[in-house]
Amino acid sequence: MSFSYDSARLTDEINKIRLHLGDTDEDEPLLQDEEIRLIQDSSTTFRRRVAACCRLICAKVARDVDYRLSLLSEDAGSIYERYKEMAERYEDMGSLNYPWAGSILESFKKSTESDESLVKPKFKVGQMDNT
Repeated sequence: MSFSYDSARLTDEINKIRLHLGDTDEDEPLLQDEEIRLIQDSSTTFRRRVAACCRLICAKVARDVDYRLSLLSEDAGSIYERYKEMAERYEDMGSLNYPWAGSILESFKKSTESDESLVKPKFKVGQMDNT
């Protein structure tokens, strides 16, 4: 497995993903390049890719336990929560929560009017007449 990060090449998506994750330390990588590439192949947008990487980090740190050694302690739960919140934030930013116009072009509308497999609209002329 490999790790690569080059801050001079932030146009490369893998470097940009690592920057958003804070995964820029070669000595303590959170994800390997191969894991990020797998997510790149399976996710559609950049923000969804970052969210999926955050979920993968959550899965990795969920197995860790909190420990305390004298004055030194590490709370694995806080790392998990931080990446879980990041995943939710990136998922929200990457979601498509706007209405989809099923027919923008007149030619498309005409070609699909007779297609019975499409979901029929719930709108009708005069549906708001009684309000």
